[in-house]
Amino acid sequence: MKTSFKLDAHPRRPRPLLSEPPTGYFDKLPTQIMARLPQADARPAAPGWLAWLTPALRTGLASVAVLGGFAASFYMSGTPRLTPATASTASLDAVPRTELVGYLLTSGARVENSDLAVLTAAHPNIAKGFLRVSDEELTNALDEQPSEDLTYL
Repeated sequence: MKTSFKLDAHPRRPRPLLSEPPTGYFDKLPTQIMARLPQADARPAAPGWLAWLTPALRTGLASVAVLGGFAASFYMSGTPRLTPATASTASLDAVPRTELVGYLLTSGARVENSDLAVLTAAHPNIAKGFLRVSDEELTNALDEQPSEDLTYL
C-alpha cells in the first residue's frame, strides 16, 4: 500500500530559486532575436513583369486565371444533346400493357390502389383491354371495399 503524500513533510527550496539575470539582459534580448531572423533581402523575387505587381494583385491575377479556365472549359463543353428514346425505354414500350399490369399486380412491386388510381385518372380507358366485367359487378366490388374517406364514395 502506498503511503499518503503530505506536502508539509517535504522541505521547501530556499529563496531565491534562480540567480538574477545579468544587468541589461532584457533590454538587449529583442535586438538579439531580431538579428537571428532572416533578412528581407533574401526573399526570392517574382520573375519578369510579375515583380512590378504587389503580392495581393498577383494572388488576384492567379485566382482570375483559374476561374477563367474553369468557366472556359465549362462553356466549351456545351450542353448535351437530347437523344430520343434510348434502347431501354424503347424495349419497355414494346411490352403490351396487359402484360405490364399483370406483372405489377402479381410481383412484389407493391403497387397500391392510389398508384392505380393515378394511372386510371391519366388514361381513363386503360382497363378496358384486360378488365372484362360488367358495370354491375364493378359496382358491387367497389361497394365491398371499405372506405373511411367520403370523397371516394
